[in-house]
Amino acid sequence: MANDNNIEDYLEVAQAQHAMSEESMDKSWKDEFIVAVFMLPIIVNFLVPLWDSTFTISMAWENLAKAPEWYQTVVSILVLVIFGLKAIVYKVADKLFDTGPKSTGGGGGCKCKE
Repeated sequence: MANDNNIEDYLEVAQAQHAMSEESMDKSWKDEFIVAVFMLPIIVNFLVPLWDSTFTISMAWENLAKAPEWYQTVVSILVLVIFGLKAIVYKVADKLFDTGPKSTGGGGGCKCKE
């Protein structure tokens, strides 16, 4: 029965942490600011054809393809997180940083989920 108490204690702590993080997120504009900063070049790139008739939408797509790889990666991660697909981001992070479960018995896993 000691395990039941540990599980209940863990669930209470996890719920309290979730409530605190949710409360702090409600009052924060940091995430929205970061998204706006990274999306601004994309928005401007696709608005330019409205004012410059020599610049076409296909040129806008070509410019977007020329963006640095780090920028494309950050924007992709932002889109995944915005749409609630954090599990995919965690799986990719586990593979990139080799933090997945070890076959020799160790823990592992993405540290950002804890």
